[in-house]
Amino acid sequence: MDFQQVLTPEQYAAVSHHQGPLLVLAGPGSGKTRVITHRIASLIQAGVPANQILGITFTNKASDEMGERVQQLIPGIRVEISTFHKFCVRILRRYGRAVGLDSNFSIFDTSDQQQLIRYVLNELDIDTVAYNPSTMAGMISRAKNDLITAERYAEAFQESIGDHLQAVAARVYPVYQRLLLESNAVDFDDLLLHVASLLKGSPELRATLDERYQYILVDEYQDTNLAQYQIVMGLSLNTRNLCVTGDPDQSIYGWRGAKIENILQFERDFPDCQTIRLEQNFRSTKEILRVADSLIVHNQRRKVKTLFTENPEGTPVELLTYNDERQEAEEIALHIRRAVDRGEFEYTDFAIFYRVNSLSRELELALARHKIPYQLAGSVAFYERTEVKDLLAYLKLINNPDDRVAFGRIVNKPLRGIGKTTQRKLIRWADEKGISLLEAAHQAADCSTLSKRAATMVARFAKMISGFSLADTGSVAQLMEVVIDSTRMIDSWKESPDEDDQQRIANVNELVSTARKYDQIFGDETTLEGFLEVSTLASATDQLDAESGQVTLMTLHAAKGLEYPVVFIIGVEQNLIPHERVLREELRDGLEEERRLFFVGITRAEQSLYLTQTRERSLRGRPWRTITSDFLKEIDVEVKDMTDFLGEHRSHFDDFVESVKRGEVDTEALKAATPQKKPLLMTGADLLKQTPEAAELPQGFSVGMRVRHPRYGVGTVMGISGFARKRMVTVLFDEMEEGQTFVAAHCPLQPLGLR
Repeated sequence: MDFQQVLTPEQYAAVSHHQGPLLVLAGPGSGKTRVITHRIASLIQAGVPANQILGITFTNKASDEMGERVQQLIPGIRVEISTFHKFCVRILRRYGRAVGLDSNFSIFDTSDQQQLIRYVLNELDIDTVAYNPSTMAGMISRAKNDLITAERYAEAFQESIGDHLQAVAARVYPVYQRLLLESNAVDFDDLLLHVASLLKGSPELRATLDERYQYILVDEYQDTNLAQYQIVMGLSLNTRNLCVTGDPDQSIYGWRGAKIENILQFERDFPDCQTIRLEQNFRSTKEILRVADSLIVHNQRRKVKTLFTENPEGTPVELLTYNDERQEAEEIALHIRRAVDRGEFEYTDFAIFYRVNSLSRELELALARHKIPYQLAGSVAFYERTEVKDLLAYLKLINNPDDRVAFGRIVNKPLRGIGKTTQRKLIRWADEKGISLLEAAHQAADCSTLSKRAATMVARFAKMISGFSLADTGSVAQLMEVVIDSTRMIDSWKESPDEDDQQRIANVNELVSTARKYDQIFGDETTLEGFLEVSTLASATDQLDAESGQVTLMTLHAAKGLEYPVVFIIGVEQNLIPHERVLREELRDGLEEERRLFFVGITRAEQSLYLTQTRERSLRGRPWRTITSDFLKEIDVEVKDMTDFLGEHRSHFDDFVESVKRGEVDTEALKAATPQKKPLLMTGADLLKQTPEAAELPQGFSVGMRVRHPRYGVGTVMGISGFARKRMVTVLFDEMEEGQTFVAAHCPLQPLGLR
């Protein structure tokens, strides 16, 4: 293969560099994946054995895509390309004994982790409301990402003055970690922590793995945390053929432990490294790149690059200003619908990004109103559904009898007369004897605190679980079917008229279908551990279907690594982009990461990019005046004010039309409040012709107006709804925390002018 014919000079330089450390600074859309896959092919072509090459990335989607491309370049050659977590699972399956794990260990997902932490909090008599499991899980996760073990965490707290939350975490973390090991289980962060510990604590194992993987390629290196950094460094001490690709300007995961220093200081870690910059963008128009470059240049912690492209100039990037989130969503939906109706784009060409998930609500409603199909990344994922997790819990307990979380989840699902009291007694007895819950269930007849009936039911459950075996069924799918039939878990749903119950059956069947596909792919290599890994390590974006014919909605964080012809980034407002937490804490690093996040969103767009902001946006059920994002001062975009009269009152117009249809409009009152030269009832087209001045609202109130009340004092009008006698005005007074609502025709409010 002549790589020079298909690569740019910079890409070829990265692909043909085989020996020694290499840093590839790859701007967005610069062909990074192309470089990695062609570099692997180049190594194979140069005679490097495939089993000496290791490719590591962050998402299943990226690793699958790389694997497919490598297969196209060098058919029949199998190279190990994996996510960090999957790679660590493989290491621990083989060498986990050194950290106290058997090869059939369970991997706890977020809900499993929080369930175990809730149990620990209860055991320690700590209030789970004041110290909720999610908060504790986050603190433990951050500690593990920084390689702080449970023992060191407790010592660190004792040696320094910390807050009360840290004191609670210092008590919870050691107990939680002990129960994990007793359950022969790990959480996501343990996968990295344990492998980093193995490489540090066992020089022989580190050297063995270093010798095995002589050529390592790490994608998205700017997103590595301390544990991942230690793993990569540990595998690259002897054979230093380490190639890392990434872009400091796209480091957006500092909040979950990523260290931008890892890529910024790579040249310090490897003084003899070669650095290659990929600055040509093959994705976006010149206009989009200009906006992106003018934004990111304001960051200081970066490696300077200048993006350029040979793509067309493209249309200007537009900033669209709306009155509120309902108009914003409505106009975006109409824009998409019109573009598709004209044949310019398909629904799958559109993506809408937002900073926080709560902003999707109005968008979903608007898209549904216009019958526009959409998919939502980060919603309740398939593997998070109750019935799916229940069936997987059966498989986990079959695979790992020590898994106490799986046991607790299914011991009484479906209902089999093993209530909470019985479960608590069994747990106490098992802990006293130092045995697993399933083993305690087998010996339930010896537990003096259990009634004879309870002991019988518990022992019957244990016997059923022990009777399930992958060896007997031959495949994961067939094992699932045996479990479903034996437990009768879907029987109560079959005759139910409830649509939710029918959906539950469909989800269970879908999981069986997924298992069947897994069996077909792996054949004789099918294992229960393997299937459980696939399901547990799945991410929200894995469920996205690029060929689904749907508009995609997702957060800016989820958009990393994706691209779309048309992109909307909504809510480009202070306290959203950048986020209020960063502004409140006045974190410079945080502000730079928020700018990088905005940069990532901008550079997902191929042809057209629209930014939106509103004059007011609801927050915790109340409308608030918004402030233009400071980031908009750093970029040059075409501003379009979409707040015409109909737009300003579009949120109320549908209600007005319905009131007319029901005969609820007081025409006499409307006539008195309307200039006589205008028609009594105006059509939508008539309304569009009116100027804001000519269409002044009855009673003279408008959003943002300052008003005075004889009892409550001075305040600001935050919302107006209804018509005629039912017109309501909501005011937030300066001395009050909640808004007050008045009937406009009868309230003693005195207008003072606009804010």
